[in-house]
Amino acid sequence: MAEQAVAVPSRDDLATPLSEVTFVVLDLETTGTSPSEDAITEIGAVKYRAGEHLGTFATLVNPGVPIPPFITVLTGITEAMILPAPRIDEVLPALLEFIGNAVLVGHNFRFDTSFLDA
Repeated sequence: MAEQAVAVPSRDDLATPLSEVTFVVLDLETTGTSPSEDAITEIGAVKYRAGEHLGTFATLVNPGVPIPPFITVLTGITEAMILPAPRIDEVLPALLEFIGNAVLVGHNFRFDTSFLDA
């Protein structure tokens, strides 16, 4: 079987000025630290390009599981607050649309994306 050449972009191809790049800063709150056992309780995201605020996405999420007391102390999110909130399957399509093709930015980003992936 013949090998196919893979086109590797040059540095010039990747030289989009940062002023033309859209960034979404993302943060999640969860019921714990395990994406396989815990769930998202809040999503916050802001979108910027060239220093201009383009939009905000913020929602509580009903995790479908109890919130441990230490998480309530840490985040300030109570069960009463999330009971009327939508479930993640209702929220995720709107979040993905908000993000679009933007570059994602966050603190402890692997943690947040592991929950979104789960």
